[in-house]
Amino acid sequence: MARYSAALVVLVVLGLLAACSGASEPTGRSDLAPVAGRPDDPDARRSRWVGIGSYDACGLAWAFDLVQDGNRISGHMLWETVRYDLSGTLAPDGTLAKARAGKSPDFNGTPAPRFVIVTLVFGARRAVGHYAAETRGSHDCATEVRLTRYAAE
Repeated sequence: MARYSAALVVLVVLGLLAACSGASEPTGRSDLAPVAGRPDDPDARRSRWVGIGSYDACGLAWAFDLVQDGNRISGHMLWETVRYDLSGTLAPDGTLAKARAGKSPDFNGTPAPRFVIVTLVFGARRAVGHYAAETRGSHDCATEVRLTRYAAE
Protein backbone atom coordinates (compact mmCIF):
# COMPACT_ATOMS: atom_id res chain seq x y z
CA MET A 1 0.00 0.00 0.00
CA ALA A 2 2.83 2.43 0.82
CA ARG A 3 4.37 1.86 -2.62
CA TYR A 4 1.09 2.80 -4.28
CA SER A 5 0.83 5.95 -2.12
CA ALA A 6 4.38 7.00 -3.05
CA ALA A 7 3.67 6.36 -6.74
CA LEU A 8 0.46 8.39 -6.52
CA VAL A 9 2.31 11.29 -4.87
CA VAL A 10 4.95 11.25 -7.61
CA LEU A 11 2.28 11.26 -10.33
CA VAL A 12 0.41 14.12 -8.69
CA VAL A 13 3.61 16.17 -8.28
CA LEU A 14 4.56 15.59 -11.94
CA GLY A 15 1.11 16.70 -13.02
CA LEU A 16 1.23 19.81 -10.86
CA LEU A 17 4.73 20.66 -12.03
CA ALA A 18 3.65 20.43 -15.65
CA ALA A 19 0.52 22.49 -15.00
CA CYS A 20 2.34 25.17 -13.01
CA SER A 21 5.36 25.63 -15.21
CA GLY A 22 3.67 25.26 -18.56
CA ALA A 23 6.75 23.34 -19.72
CA SER A 24 6.56 19.82 -21.04
CA GLU A 25 8.20 16.96 -19.17
CA PRO A 26 11.57 15.71 -20.48
CA THR A 27 10.52 12.07 -20.74
CA GLY A 28 10.84 10.64 -24.24
CA ARG A 29 12.09 13.81 -25.93
CA SER A 30 15.35 13.45 -27.81
CA ASP A 31 16.14 17.19 -27.66
CA LEU A 32 16.21 16.99 -23.86
CA ALA A 33 18.94 14.40 -23.56
CA PRO A 34 21.44 14.99 -20.72
CA VAL A 35 24.34 17.18 -21.82
CA ALA A 36 27.90 17.54 -20.61
CA GLY A 37 29.69 20.71 -19.60
CA ARG A 38 30.05 23.02 -16.63
CA PRO A 39 27.92 26.14 -16.08
CA ASP A 40 30.67 28.27 -17.64
CA ASP A 41 30.98 26.02 -20.71
CA PRO A 42 30.10 28.19 -23.75
CA ASP A 43 28.72 25.15 -25.57
CA ALA A 44 26.17 24.40 -22.84
CA ARG A 45 25.23 27.79 -21.42
CA ARG A 46 21.49 27.12 -21.52
CA SER A 47 20.25 24.04 -19.69
CA ARG A 48 17.20 22.73 -17.90
CA TRP A 49 17.63 21.11 -14.47
CA VAL A 50 14.90 18.77 -13.20
CA GLY A 51 14.55 16.75 -10.00
CA ILE A 52 11.71 15.12 -8.06
CA GLY A 53 11.35 13.40 -4.72
CA SER A 54 8.41 11.69 -3.07
CA TYR A 55 9.13 12.47 0.59
CA ASP A 56 11.33 15.10 2.22
CA ALA A 57 12.24 15.55 5.88
CA CYS A 58 8.67 16.75 6.57
CA GLY A 59 7.04 13.93 4.58
CA LEU A 60 6.12 16.16 1.62
CA ALA A 61 6.69 15.64 -2.10
CA TRP A 62 8.96 18.09 -3.94
CA ALA A 63 10.05 18.89 -7.50
CA PHE A 64 12.43 21.38 -9.13
CA ASP A 65 12.26 22.69 -12.68
CA LEU A 66 15.05 25.24 -13.23
CA VAL A 67 16.53 26.87 -16.32
CA GLN A 68 20.17 27.89 -16.47
CA ASP A 69 21.05 30.66 -18.90
CA GLY A 70 24.75 31.39 -18.52
CA ASN A 71 25.24 32.14 -14.84
CA ARG A 72 21.53 32.90 -14.20
CA ILE A 73 19.20 30.31 -12.66
CA SER A 74 15.42 30.72 -12.64
CA GLY A 75 12.45 28.45 -12.31
CA HIS A 76 10.15 26.80 -9.85
CA MET A 77 10.18 24.51 -6.87
CA LEU A 78 6.95 22.67 -6.18
CA TRP A 79 6.61 21.63 -2.54
CA GLU A 80 3.60 19.39 -2.15
CA THR A 81 0.89 21.68 -3.60
CA VAL A 82 2.68 25.05 -3.30
CA ARG A 83 4.86 26.58 -6.02
CA TYR A 84 7.91 28.69 -5.15
CA ASP A 85 9.67 30.97 -7.63
CA LEU A 86 13.45 30.79 -7.58
CA SER A 87 15.93 33.16 -9.18
CA GLY A 88 19.65 33.50 -8.58
CA THR A 89 23.15 33.82 -9.94
CA LEU A 90 25.76 31.06 -10.07
CA ALA A 91 29.17 31.73 -8.57
CA PRO A 92 32.16 31.02 -10.88
CA ASP A 93 32.55 27.59 -9.21
CA GLY A 94 28.94 26.62 -10.12
CA THR A 95 27.42 27.21 -6.67
CA LEU A 96 24.01 28.71 -6.04
CA ALA A 97 24.27 29.52 -2.33
CA LYS A 98 21.33 30.27 -0.06
CA ALA A 99 18.96 31.39 -2.79
CA ARG A 100 15.65 32.51 -1.34
CA ALA A 101 12.68 31.02 -3.22
CA GLY A 102 9.47 32.92 -2.54
CA LYS A 103 5.96 31.56 -2.62
CA SER A 104 4.41 32.28 -6.01
CA PRO A 105 1.66 34.94 -5.88
CA ASP A 106 -1.00 32.41 -6.92
CA PHE A 107 -0.28 30.41 -3.74
CA ASN A 108 -0.13 33.24 -1.17
CA GLY A 109 -3.36 32.07 0.53
CA THR A 110 -2.08 28.50 0.91
CA PRO A 111 -0.76 27.64 4.38
CA ALA A 112 2.97 27.09 3.82
CA PRO A 113 6.25 28.85 4.63
CA ARG A 114 6.64 32.09 2.68
CA PHE A 115 10.24 31.31 1.67
CA VAL A 116 12.41 28.26 1.03
CA ILE A 117 16.22 28.53 1.12
CA VAL A 118 17.95 26.57 -1.67
CA THR A 119 21.65 25.76 -1.98
CA LEU A 120 22.89 23.83 -5.05
CA VAL A 121 26.26 22.97 -6.57
CA PHE A 122 26.01 22.52 -10.34
CA GLY A 123 28.30 19.98 -11.99
CA ALA A 124 28.61 18.54 -15.48
CA ARG A 125 25.39 16.51 -15.43
CA ARG A 126 24.03 16.79 -11.90
CA ALA A 127 23.30 19.46 -9.34
CA VAL A 128 23.29 18.45 -5.70
CA GLY A 129 22.37 20.40 -2.62
CA HIS A 130 19.49 20.93 -0.25
CA TYR A 131 16.52 23.10 0.57
CA ALA A 132 14.89 24.07 3.84
CA ALA A 133 11.81 26.03 4.81
CA GLU A 134 12.50 29.40 6.32
CA THR A 135 10.23 29.71 9.33
CA ARG A 136 10.82 32.11 12.20
CA GLY A 137 14.55 32.26 11.57
CA SER A 138 15.05 28.49 11.69
CA HIS A 139 15.39 26.03 8.85
CA ASP A 140 12.81 23.25 8.96
CA CYS A 141 12.50 20.18 6.75
CA ALA A 142 16.10 20.35 5.44
CA THR A 143 16.20 17.92 2.52
CA GLU A 144 18.91 16.79 0.13
CA VAL A 145 18.10 17.14 -3.58
CA ARG A 146 19.64 15.95 -6.85
CA LEU A 147 18.82 17.51 -10.19
CA THR A 148 19.65 16.21 -13.67
CA ARG A 149 20.77 18.47 -16.51
CA TYR A 150 18.95 18.51 -19.85
CA ALA A 151 19.45 20.59 -22.95
CA ALA A 152 17.08 23.55 -22.83
CA GLU A 153 14.60 24.25 -25.60
